Amino acid sequence: MFIPDYFKNDDLGAKLSLMQENPFAYFITPAGDRVMFTPLPAVVEETSGQVTIYAHMAAMNEHSNHIEGSLMTVVFMGPHHYISPRWYVDPRSVPTWNYALVIATGKTELLDRAGTLSLLKRLSDIFDPDWSALEKEKEGYYQKMISQIVAFSVKCTSLEGKFKLSQNHPVEDRKRVVAALETSDHDGTLMADLMKSIVL
Repeated sequence: MFIPDYFKNDDLGAKLSLMQENPFAYFITPAGDRVMFTPLPAVVEETSGQVTIYAHMAAMNEHSNHIEGSLMTVVFMGPHHYISPRWYVDPRSVPTWNYALVIATGKTELLDRAGTLSLLKRLSDIFDPDWSALEKEKEGYYQKMISQIVAFSVKCTSLEGKFKLSQNHPVEDRKRVVAALETSDHDGTLMADLMKSIVL
């Protein structure tokens, strides 16, 4: 992916925050002359600088046959929003779109049954702790469903961050963009908050 230096983000903390706050990611795997693509919820963990992504998909998904040992790319899309040239001090510019994303690449490894159960429990703990507290995973129906999914990890060897947040414009323009975004819509306020934390 083309990433100009002024949009490149090498801050591991910022990249992890984006990934963990936007955990519904796009998992992409080469398969001969094709590319397999599946959107999935992910668990992202970091230990001593090593980032590992965990996810699962339906065993009936053809993509699941191309996971083991593959080089997988995972795209985490963060806030994004239209930016009007009307918001700049000098409006002689062009419309654009601000966005932030992280592109992770790494080798995949299938999880065994115990690892799969652990992952499902972590997903429930994160996204639905009240349901997780019911411990439904101990019931026979839940246990039977395990054979119908394929769980895996991606040990990241590359973690690229592209945060296009008007860094190629003067600070005064960025302030005006943030002010406009704050009064726009939900996505706009998310972008404004991200810009305030990184480029102001």
